[in-house]
Amino acid sequence: MKLQRGASKFEFAVTVAIFGVLATALLVRLNAIQAETERTEVNLTVRNIRVGIQLAIGERIMRGEEERIIEVAQASPIDFLGHRPRGFSDGRTAEVSGQWAYDPVRRELSYLPRLPEAFPGATELRWRYVARFDSSGRTVGASLVGLN
Repeated sequence: MKLQRGASKFEFAVTVAIFGVLATALLVRLNAIQAETERTEVNLTVRNIRVGIQLAIGERIMRGEEERIIEVAQASPIDFLGHRPRGFSDGRTAEVSGQWAYDPVRRELSYLPRLPEAFPGATELRWRYVARFDSSGRTVGASLVGLN
């Protein structure tokens, strides 16, 4: 009887096939994690902008400067972040994936997703920055409203 050393061709093929299946499963999972990471990054950026707006309005109210709330409503919502988001464009529209932009004329913040599967059905995410008024027409707040 001949003593066999190492794996046969069949055993090697099975091993390669198993590694292939595991690698495919890993890549699928990594894509899902990247999509979730992008969704989280976008949601946190928008949430931080909203919190910054609320803080700016709250500061003016605490100082008794309610008439200055209009300044918050007229500013860019990006001004209320501690720093510009990664990939922020100074132009009015986001042109490449992963880019944020603010259009002061339309008062819209936009984001082009890096991974289309992160936001199914949305090629661009947009929010409108709107002022809120009381019954006398005085500016009493501002908010970032999702458009899609």
